[in-house]
Amino acid sequence: MTYSHQNATLTAGTLVYYKALNAADETYALWNGLTEIGDIGTSGSFVEDTTLADTVKTYIPGMKDTSELEFTFYRYNADTAQADLISKAQAGTSVTIKIVWPNNTQAVFDAALNGYAVVGAGNEDGVKGKINLRVSGDTTFSTVAATQQGQQGQQGATQQGDTQQGNNESQTSNP
Repeated sequence: MTYSHQNATLTAGTLVYYKALNAADETYALWNGLTEIGDIGTSGSFVEDTTLADTVKTYIPGMKDTSELEFTFYRYNADTAQADLISKAQAGTSVTIKIVWPNNTQAVFDAALNGYAVVGAGNEDGVKGKINLRVSGDTTFSTVAATQQGQQGQQGATQQGDTQQGNNESQTSNP
């Protein structure tokens, strides 16, 4: 297959879910209103292993590390999932997060939440919040079946539509 810009996928329709850490049977709750999630994954350092015999420095891969992230979202006061996440962030609790992008890519990782703030705004900005988090351990990337992503996308579109009409109650899903 030849790839071109038509093969790119917009991030619109990305769904983010969370559940309590190590809760095997708990359903994921949809995190409504997200506008930014940051870079997900790891980055490794390099350790120099140059010897006296070398004429150019040499390196080996070092340990990988994760990023500190801020997830930014429109603040819906009636959304119970947002209230739960804010409470967890203020208490310094860890959760499991699942992100499903429209191109069927999925990431699952544990994250330590540590702080919540209301984002500064201008006259015509919506009220937003942000939660500070750090991925703890490795991220598992996978591809979900197109039908599963479609079902998740439809469910998210319905929930987003409800939210826009003022019904901001959190909904749960087990994608």
